[in-house]
Amino acid sequence: MKSKKEIENNIDDTFKILDNIEEVKVNHFFKHKVLQQLENIKEEKSKILGWFSPQLQMATLGLVLLLNVGALFYAYSSQEVSNTVTLESFAQEYSLQSETNSILN
Repeated sequence: MKSKKEIENNIDDTFKILDNIEEVKVNHFFKHKVLQQLENIKEEKSKILGWFSPQLQMATLGLVLLLNVGALFYAYSSQEVSNTVTLESFAQEYSLQSETNSILN
């Protein structure tokens, strides 16, 4: 470990270096220029989806809703036809009718 004297010398050297730091002179329009550049960058990013205007968004939403309604109508209209299947036709289709007596009948 370092002795206390060496540590104090290091601390004093550090403070001497800090005393030698000068104030930085900055143009008073620097902040305005930086903020202007940031604003320009933000505007460029917003133009990426600029073609997707509110009118196009509403048309797309209408098309999606129309497709969903059509799909629901098609699904429910075909379901009514498939419900008319009887138990006998189901048994014939899967060969479940048997003349033998078994435990499972």
